[in-house]
Amino acid sequence: MESNNKFNKFLNDKLVPLGAKISNQPHLKAIRDGMVAATPLALLGGMTLIVTSPPVNLETMKPTNIFFQFLIVWKQWAIQHGLGIELLFRSSMGLMALFVCMAISNSLAKHYKMQSMNTMIIAAVSFLITSAPSNLVVFSDILNKSKTIEKALEGQSMALPMNYLGAEGIFTAIIIGLLVTESTRFLQDRGLLIKMPEAVPEPVKASFASIIPLVVNVVCIFLISLLVQSLTGGLLIPDLIKKLFSPFVFAVDSVVGIFLISIVTQLLWVVGLHGSSIVSGLVGAFELGNLAANAEAVTKGLAPEFIYTEPFRAFFMILGGAGATIGLNILMLRSKDKQMRTLGKLAILPSIFNINEPIIFGVPIVLNPVLAIPFIGVQTVNGILTYIVMKLDILGKTYTYVPWTTPAPIGAAIATMSIIAFFWIIFLIVLDILMWYPFFKTYEKQLLKEEKEVGKE
Repeated sequence: MESNNKFNKFLNDKLVPLGAKISNQPHLKAIRDGMVAATPLALLGGMTLIVTSPPVNLETMKPTNIFFQFLIVWKQWAIQHGLGIELLFRSSMGLMALFVCMAISNSLAKHYKMQSMNTMIIAAVSFLITSAPSNLVVFSDILNKSKTIEKALEGQSMALPMNYLGAEGIFTAIIIGLLVTESTRFLQDRGLLIKMPEAVPEPVKASFASIIPLVVNVVCIFLISLLVQSLTGGLLIPDLIKKLFSPFVFAVDSVVGIFLISIVTQLLWVVGLHGSSIVSGLVGAFELGNLAANAEAVTKGLAPEFIYTEPFRAFFMILGGAGATIGLNILMLRSKDKQMRTLGKLAILPSIFNINEPIIFGVPIVLNPVLAIPFIGVQTVNGILTYIVMKLDILGKTYTYVPWTTPAPIGAAIATMSIIAFFWIIFLIVLDILMWYPFFKTYEKQLLKEEKEVGKE
């Protein structure tokens, strides 16, 4: 009992204040909001990849049955029409960084009670200046139709390169979104705005008020961009940021990174804080960026590079919800304790769709020293084992976005476009049940003992 009190005291004294600070920190909240806002884009891009990238090798698959015939026809159709359909991908995930920048700026501006629409526009313009400087180009269709170089040059157009408007530019988007909002706030607090008479409509007043912040931000960022290009031999700001952040990207995409992310997230859950929401503010950009990078690689005919992504965490680690509690929920269905058995029956359907608050707060797992150990450890083991099999190329990496409420075996199979992932999740669920079992039985005996004591009274 004394050790339990020490454990609870440690969690309350150390982790609760830390988790509360992280959760309420406005910049981290803005980043988290930006990542959440990009979710529909990832979903649309993922659906596009599913349509244009069927898991078929035309050289090895033979039309020996109806299903294989369907897959072959699907693959041939995707090859013929895939480039046109990929417009949906380029207009969603391909522009993700731009929209993330705008969403972050919008969230932070609302926190400061600023005019969020104009701030968001300033952030978007600033981001485009740093990440997509326009160039004169000749499109391939014009080049093919032109018989001479002079004729081709007549068809020149201004174009924005998309290299850093997608996954590659997410870290730049975060920095620009936060920086522009803070600088606009700085100017606003010091009254450096064009003020219109009170009789002028609010939209017009807000528009004129944004002129000075727009000019200051755009000019400063443009000059900084030119300076960076001059000092680095032509590198854009996103190039430089990518080089600076690359160690963190590969640190997160590692066994150690997965271990630490899982442990911290679950410790926060144990004290009653929404660990997934808090930690996503810190690593959400890496999860979404890695997934978008994998998706872009697939569109180019390359193999996905990164293992740790949002679908990796959602479908290969937190089976049944945070802490991989599907194993516990299955054990509860046959519990000798009536309360546990009843809760297990009520919670099983939400658990299938990865919603497990009834388990976390109903068992409860929060501030429960017995169940806290598997709650922290089981999903960590899931993540490490899956990382190893993906690293060894036994299991394919995730590259399509699937809503996290999708049942894990199905979500894993779609996210990797591999049936092997489906059976791997079944194996993990069985393993999770075995890991939860001794702790479940210990807690069950504790409940039964308490019920007997109450009955004697």
